[in-house]
Amino acid sequence: MTESIVQKNIPLAPLTTFNVGGPAEHFIEVQDEEMLVEAFAFAKREGLAITVLGGGSNVLIADDGIQGLVIKNSIGGITYTEKDSEVEVTAGAGVVWDELVEDVVVRGLWGIENLSAIPGTVGATPVQNVGAYGVEVAELITGVRVYDAHEKTFTTLSPRECAFGYRDSIFKHTQGIRYVVTKVHYTLSKSPVPKLEYKDLQSTFGEGDAPTLMEIRDAVIAIRKKKFPPLAEVGTAGSFFKNPLLSQEDFDALKEKYPALPGFPAERGTVKVPLGWILEHVLCVRGVREGAVGTYKGQALVLVNHGGATSTEVDAFANMIEKKVFDATGIVVEREVQMKS
Repeated sequence: MTESIVQKNIPLAPLTTFNVGGPAEHFIEVQDEEMLVEAFAFAKREGLAITVLGGGSNVLIADDGIQGLVIKNSIGGITYTEKDSEVEVTAGAGVVWDELVEDVVVRGLWGIENLSAIPGTVGATPVQNVGAYGVEVAELITGVRVYDAHEKTFTTLSPRECAFGYRDSIFKHTQGIRYVVTKVHYTLSKSPVPKLEYKDLQSTFGEGDAPTLMEIRDAVIAIRKKKFPPLAEVGTAGSFFKNPLLSQEDFDALKEKYPALPGFPAERGTVKVPLGWILEHVLCVRGVREGAVGTYKGQALVLVNHGGATSTEVDAFANMIEKKVFDATGIVVEREVQMKS
């Protein structure tokens, strides 16, 4: 059965928000866990390496494409389970993330409204520990159901087992490659718990009455529209780089050089530095362009494909940005976008 629905030489660029990259040697779209198991069995029989693709919003596909079998994870479904003052929301990995956010906001559930308008699917949220405007999904995830390719079984990982960090999790490391996310469990609140500490949200709502869920969602969407390009017009994977975490000593030294440099308390006593501020105010590279690749005019952290860019060109442009940052600040920039080949 699986062999009959596996396709060959399928273009992958249209399946990513960057709209860059070559084809998949073999390709299958799975709609449920049974299909996922069959896809892994097919790959083993044929001796094919496996690459799992979700919404394609945080990846850069190589120009030569991906050898082996590409599995597009489209497992759907959303369920709601009442738990006193909270609700457990379980969503399939292939559910469009912002459709889930919209649905829970309409239902009056608090927790992920600050993560509105983030492209991609549910399955990517624990992998990336997706976060924005003062909220990370690690705060809300109570379990991640996965397929363990080594044991050929399904299991649910606890938040601790997921080893969440800043834009990080077990799934991005060697010990987590064996897992494919199939469902994610989030616990959301029925009672108002607005998080408005982020500067853009503070300036939006000021000191007035507490905003509603929908007002927060609408505000986040409006803020993101100013900082991120419309995907229908420009190819992008969103924020290409991570904001660096510096020791207090390194931050203080850098602030002596750049007194206006902002910094925010982060995990394990580190200081999170907005890389976008460095790119804009130190390097002045917001809105610059080399050929078909550039930084977005509204946010220098965002690399864009103006049309026809290759993966090689994007990589070269990113390398140039990384070198400029290192030369000016000594910071070794980490990429948020995953390279796939």
